[in-house]
Amino acid sequence: MSLKIEIYSDVICPWCYLGESRLKKALESFNKTPVEIHYLPYELNPATPAEGYDRKEYLQAKYGDRIKQADQKLKQFGEEAGITYNFDKANRIPNTLKAHRLIWFADQKGVQDKAVTDLFKAYFTDGVDIGDTKALAKVASEWGLNEGEVTRFLDSEKGSEEVRGLEETAYNLGVTGVPFFVFDGKAALSGALDVETFSEILEEMSA
Repeated sequence: MSLKIEIYSDVICPWCYLGESRLKKALESFNKTPVEIHYLPYELNPATPAEGYDRKEYLQAKYGDRIKQADQKLKQFGEEAGITYNFDKANRIPNTLKAHRLIWFADQKGVQDKAVTDLFKAYFTDGVDIGDTKALAKVASEWGLNEGEVTRFLDSEKGSEEVRGLEETAYNLGVTGVPFFVFDGKAALSGALDVETFSEILEEMSA
């Protein structure tokens, strides 16, 4: 039997990127049982307009000068986890429904893991506007998906009902923040835990 790990996250959440990377580092030295990772949607700002917000203005208004310290701390944590955070390149805070629908679509094509990791990198390292259909389709082409097919999918409403349903499941579970990890439907933990903690949990769940 395999160990199933469900991860609720949002692709504009830097802590989600960090948590995912730390979990994968822990998995590098874990070989007791096969592991299946499933990514599930959780929009931090579902009311974000289609055009998004200016990232600097939005975060400055919400957190003040604390955001500079937080970004600096994340950059340090990111380096340790193999992540390059280029916050100056991420000019927009997009509405992430399209990105979540794309992740759902990628799951149908068997490339969800690649999709999530690449979308995190596209946004936080390369500064790609992941709320834009053309930008998303271009990123998806790097996973072997057809750019035109992805564009048509995103221009439709396909996947929206499914994503909303998965988010409803998160709300029913009591998820109020991400990243949120569920191990085999039993152990549920919130936050970008360190590699050592993930390793301990993996060992406990496989015992």
